[in-house]
Amino acid sequence: MRVTNNMQSMQLLKNLNNINTSMTKGQNQLATGQKINKPSDDPIGVGYQMRYDTDLARSDQFMQNAQTGNDILKTMDSSLSQANDVLRRARTLALQASNGTYDAEQRKAVSAEIKQLKEQLVEIGNSQYNGRYLFNGQKTDVPPYTSGNAANDPTDQGVFSLHVSAAVAVPVSITGETVFGAAGTDNVFKVLDDLANALDNNQVAGISASLDKIDAVSDKISISWAEIGARMNRFDLMQNRITDNQVNLKEQRSQVADVDFATAITDLKSKENVLQAALSTGARIMQTSLLDFMK
Repeated sequence: MRVTNNMQSMQLLKNLNNINTSMTKGQNQLATGQKINKPSDDPIGVGYQMRYDTDLARSDQFMQNAQTGNDILKTMDSSLSQANDVLRRARTLALQASNGTYDAEQRKAVSAEIKQLKEQLVEIGNSQYNGRYLFNGQKTDVPPYTSGNAANDPTDQGVFSLHVSAAVAVPVSITGETVFGAAGTDNVFKVLDDLANALDNNQVAGISASLDKIDAVSDKISISWAEIGARMNRFDLMQNRITDNQVNLKEQRSQVADVDFATAITDLKSKENVLQAALSTGARIMQTSLLDFMK
């Protein structure tokens, strides 16, 4: 087959265009740090990249949920610690007031403090995190307890949970009745109401009876307190697991999408050398004509 000058020129331009296209791609990769800047760069790789990006986005949401859950539980932990302190003080006062040396006026003075402690427990029962009530199940926009009728206020029994993986949802909320006792029973609020009433009426037997009841509601709060600690530990474990999973996903994504700068720079330099060689060779070929052979 006869190779004409036009064919040589066309082939040279095609080769130069291919080299320039390859160099442009390499320059874009170095500028962005990404192997894939458009789907045509790697149709198979872009599918993997999209899957890893989706998994990382979901993982970020799970991590945020775990952190939120931990923060909520820390707030609840602090609230129950305060409740425990209040009941400890109430027991100390009840023990003192049960002493036969106290008179009616002294017991009324103790009653005033017990009533304040009960109000403090109502406030603890209405603890919030980020504007959401913690001890009213799924009705987080409604305070679970009222000051005047806390002993008989029922709380919502729904459970608020947070997803920390596609298949795992960890419960966060604990209902007020689980922590402080069921409405209409000897819950923590009724115990303190009864104690204050016994103190106001100088009823030593009622004051003494309150000691065992305070111990009972304190034990109930301690059980919930331990449950909160266990859930906090679980969220900590899930955060560590999510972090490990994110490291693996980022490594896999990097292998598909991130540029190896040392290799990319070497490759681009090699292409520059090829381009220079092609231009030099092409210039010599294009200068050759029939007159050159006739000299």
